[in-house]
Amino acid sequence: MPTLAAKIAPQRSAQYAALASALAEPELRLSPLAPLIDTIRPTTLAGQAYLLLDLTAEPDEAQQRALWQLGATSEFYWYFERLGTEAGPFLKPCQPAFDPFFPPELVEARRYRGKTNELFTTVILNLARWSRPPEASTGHLRVLDPLMGGGTTLFVALRQGHDAVGIEKERQDVESTDVFLRKFLEAERIKHHRKAERVSGVSGRRWLCTIQRGTRQLHVVLINGDTRLAPVLMANIPGGGLADLIVADLPYGVQHQVHLHDLLRASLPAWAAVAQPETVLALSWDATRLPRATMIAWIEEGGDWQVLTGGVYDTLAHPVDRVIKRRDLVIARHP
Repeated sequence: MPTLAAKIAPQRSAQYAALASALAEPELRLSPLAPLIDTIRPTTLAGQAYLLLDLTAEPDEAQQRALWQLGATSEFYWYFERLGTEAGPFLKPCQPAFDPFFPPELVEARRYRGKTNELFTTVILNLARWSRPPEASTGHLRVLDPLMGGGTTLFVALRQGHDAVGIEKERQDVESTDVFLRKFLEAERIKHHRKAERVSGVSGRRWLCTIQRGTRQLHVVLINGDTRLAPVLMANIPGGGLADLIVADLPYGVQHQVHLHDLLRASLPAWAAVAQPETVLALSWDATRLPRATMIAWIEEGGDWQVLTGGVYDTLAHPVDRVIKRRDLVIARHP
């Protein structure tokens, strides 16, 4: 039985290291590698945290590519307890099998107040797409962040080679995201075409960007407007107005939680209207004071969504910091 050593992604602080450790196994359990995993054993090698994956067979090409798209683990080695008469452990590096559409700097360089950690964003995006049927979880997808803030979800989506659409009510956040993307594309000499336009019929403005790299083309749409009007705001955008994945990190803090139910009650039907069969919704929230059962009830009452429960889906809660002692994720599918 082959054993793969997956290194927990190193982080710049203890709180982010705990985040990576908490989400590494659930992410692997939903990944394309999952059918091969017999057991997962945490261990420490040379002072670094790893997960040892006992596999029933070696991964195929698609499963190897998926490994290098994981967020909570970052390096992979074949693990040997011994080689011949020599006692180990020994590690044989695995060669990267995924070429990102954009370099990691696209996600890492963007800094702003309240930014969601890029590792966590990568994990939630992976959990969302791997919750689609296997045949619909790869290839070119369209990702919508209906509460985009400074655009971290969009940049992670672009790095993985997906279209990215964001809706944000604060115009300054949308404009600064557009400026950052433009400067990045110009600095990297990436061919692109941009234009801005007003949204017909409502108060809203859109920034459209088409990016060309070789034979591949991606669309980025940044929308300043009310997420409750998503169907109108996304009408007639390049690539179409429906999303394959809808991913959002809900507002944190006591002042936001008072209005969170109203936000979801008004927004979930609009998000369902820009979904298609098998579209997956992934929401994270501060669960310190808001139980998972309450969030599930709100989602089920607020639109045509089927919440996924059981197994990995019930193990996604994790600590963040001294203020957000517990953050959770809920994933739902549009029928």
